[in-house]
Amino acid sequence: MAACVLSALPVCAGPAVQARALADIRASGHLNIGVNPALPPLAAYDSRNVIEGFDVDVGTALAARLGVVPRFVPVSSSGRIPYLMAGKADVVLGGLTRTPERAAVIAFSVPLYVEEFAIIAPAAARVGGLDDLASGRVRMVEVRGSTAVPFLREHAPKAPILLLGSYPDAVRALAQGRGDAMVDVIEYVGRFLAAEPQAGWTIRRGFAPAAGEDCVGVARSDTDLLRAVDGMLAGLTRDGTIQAAYRRWFGVSMVAPVERRP
Repeated sequence: MAACVLSALPVCAGPAVQARALADIRASGHLNIGVNPALPPLAAYDSRNVIEGFDVDVGTALAARLGVVPRFVPVSSSGRIPYLMAGKADVVLGGLTRTPERAAVIAFSVPLYVEEFAIIAPAAARVGGLDDLASGRVRMVEVRGSTAVPFLREHAPKAPILLLGSYPDAVRALAQGRGDAMVDVIEYVGRFLAAEPQAGWTIRRGFAPAAGEDCVGVARSDTDLLRAVDGMLAGLTRDGTIQAAYRRWFGVSMVAPVERRP
């Protein structure tokens, strides 16, 4: 099916808008899917000005299972929940992690994946686990403003850190030997490693608690749609669709697909 893109119109204050029921979505022939095109590899505009990414693959698969056309609604991180609550989108993605504050106003699907910190290092660096980082002997390379920086300040305060402006810069610096390792959410770093294959990257996971569960957001009143989304995501996990999209856009394989609601 061909996908459409709707322009991102401002959500104005006013009377609450009733979310579209599952039956209405099916009758309309399309599913409005909020994605953030400024958050690659979840979503971004390609050279043809078409949105692509992990969230687009997932949204397209959900619409196909519903038997409707996906319509992608560009949203910002701060606009995801307002768009959903105003009926501008039927579902929203965009790295939407479950938090108690958000769960008070919208409903969350089963997790698409669990954001996971990893230690990423060239093979020659021989970096082990968190104890190595805490020792202070491992030179870290991190992206300025990333969630990994406060994590390291707390758990490895002796580690020297070189702060750079982007993931490509940080990965290049590691490959050039300007540092020994990097800690970050593997979903957002993995795709950059292929640009420096000579480093023979090692990826160590499981040394830290999950950084968050990324889910599909649905209006709290849309219980039928939420059940349908949960069922479709379970099916897309079993048939390998989610894993394939994850590997395609994040550059690594998902360790443990998640199918259940906490």
